[in-house]
Amino acid sequence: MYLSKNKTVDMTYGAILPHIISFAIPLLLGNLFQQLYNTADCLVVGKFLGRDSLAAIGSTSHLVMTVIGFFGGFSTGAQIVISQCFGAKKTADLRKSVHTALASSAFISLFMTLLGLFTSPLMLRLIHVPEEVFELADSYLKIYFSGVSFLIFYNMGSGILRALGDSRRPLYFLIFSSVVNIILDLIFVVVLKFGVKGAAWATVISEAISIIPVFCSLIFTGEIYKVSFREFKIDFPLLSKMLKIGLPGAVSSSITSFSNTFMQKYVNVFGSSCIAGWAVFGRFDQFRIMLMTSISFAATTFVAQNFGAGEKERIKKGIKISLLVSLSVAVFLSTLEFIFADFFTSIFISDADSIHFGSLFIRYTTPFYLPCVICMLFSQILRGFGDSLVPTIITFSGFVLLRQMILFFGTKLTDSFSLVALAYPVVWIFTGTMMLVYYRYKVRLIQFSDNFNRKIL
Repeated sequence: MYLSKNKTVDMTYGAILPHIISFAIPLLLGNLFQQLYNTADCLVVGKFLGRDSLAAIGSTSHLVMTVIGFFGGFSTGAQIVISQCFGAKKTADLRKSVHTALASSAFISLFMTLLGLFTSPLMLRLIHVPEEVFELADSYLKIYFSGVSFLIFYNMGSGILRALGDSRRPLYFLIFSSVVNIILDLIFVVVLKFGVKGAAWATVISEAISIIPVFCSLIFTGEIYKVSFREFKIDFPLLSKMLKIGLPGAVSSSITSFSNTFMQKYVNVFGSSCIAGWAVFGRFDQFRIMLMTSISFAATTFVAQNFGAGEKERIKKGIKISLLVSLSVAVFLSTLEFIFADFFTSIFISDADSIHFGSLFIRYTTPFYLPCVICMLFSQILRGFGDSLVPTIITFSGFVLLRQMILFFGTKLTDSFSLVALAYPVVWIFTGTMMLVYYRYKVRLIQFSDNFNRKIL
């Protein structure tokens, strides 16, 4: 493993498995602590404020993910370009890519903040949030979006470090801010009695604190990626490449999350207990997704760096290792959650009906998690090569079009709760199968030939 003095990792050298594991574990742990931002809100609010307050926060989760998902797609495009420049040892382009990514984030932050503040009531109305929790949900959402720029800059700054192979420092920064978030949750909600607004402010303040160590790492360093405000400008050819790779994923992720928001509409029909149970299930679903995302992003960085360096055989071996690790983790988590669904749900909420609904959501989905893992991993691998359009089309077709068709037409025929709960697994099977078929077709078509670079980029 090639490790620089400032902890960037060159994945084009050395044993492959240690690269994947050493990158994925800190990223995995970081995602666990990232989940604590929302989980702390959920746990504290559910235990100290009750069902309606928990339902209010739960009803906003997919709206938040819609906005975050859009930026996440662009951030992935930036990280892949930076990783490819790093692997190809193109220092000048690497510096330009880093500054372009940060400068672009400033404009995106402003847009996301205004969008969230001015459209939150409309979005809550569109998904039929019950009147008894509407005001609480609206206040939480507006406070959250007032500080969304902190989250955007943190994610981009950490993404730059991860693109260079450094997943450890982002983990340390995230642990620190997560601990701050939990402490502020307890102070604002339990001690000061600020209610749902207190939970929202705890999240915003902790996100603001998290960007301080990230930017210190980027500014006060002697490495080639050192950020200088004199270079803080957009290189439009590099921005175009970032958008080419990241924009399809950004649009797909955003639309998919927005589609999940409308799924909330179908959940809301079953009342506050179901909404609260859905909110708890959402924490476990995000937990699983984040674990798989960690491994998938490790594969993305590995593929992107080696793609830039032209190391085709290493890419093949790295993909096999990533798949084995992903499937092993997925089987373990799915089994654990299925068996202990009631216990896990009861940690967050005491209401018996809410526990019942939350457990059913978990047990309906966990047996079908493997195709979801396959979809996530291979879509990220393809993006590591720079091929993001077809994976985006497949994801959009399944997670948006097919899911909404199932829910729309299915609810015309029956009002069964099972139909809503099974909408996720059906889509996972479809998208996982299609993504695997496309990946195998792509490999056979180009066989990692010398034309691959030109074909994709």
